[in-house]
Amino acid sequence: MKNSSVPILAALSLTWLLSAPPANATDKPAADSTEVSEAITANTIKAKLIDKLGADAFHVDVAVSGEMATLTGEVAKASSQDLAKQIALSVEGIKKVDDKTTAANAPGFVAASEASVNNMALELKVRSVLLTEIGTNAFKITIDANDGVVSLRGKLLSDATTKAAIQKTRSIKGVKQVVDLLG
Repeated sequence: MKNSSVPILAALSLTWLLSAPPANATDKPAADSTEVSEAITANTIKAKLIDKLGADAFHVDVAVSGEMATLTGEVAKASSQDLAKQIALSVEGIKKVDDKTTAANAPGFVAASEASVNNMALELKVRSVLLTEIGTNAFKITIDANDGVVSLRGKLLSDATTKAAIQKTRSIKGVKQVVDLLG
């Protein structure tokens, strides 16, 4: 009798193990989607800052955690500092802003040209599209734009993801050429 109960116990244990979901199966996608969602929101805030503040937004970094945006860095004018917080609050999903920016009040601080602003805006647009298209894989890509020429650098694990990143980037309005430096 003992010999027949051991296989039954082992079979029941195996059935229980196979029927239980993997430890992180449900946590991982939720964590990834939260991370991607927060990155898209931060990217949206940065794009709006550049749109409204121009080159004065270049030295402002944005981090998002839940409904809170944290702004750090330096702006040239105190008026830009005040406006940055309002811009962040205007983005859907942001309820609070921790504004840690400082105002330099230096006339030469904002010396970036319109081309620099356009390049930064294109980089942010590409980042948003890639976050939406390839999720957390977009964090592995460095994006540089110069007059419509976008270079993608980094190491992606699959050829399909690399191909998707390149194709999506080519389809973005304002992208004239894609330089593939993905390994």
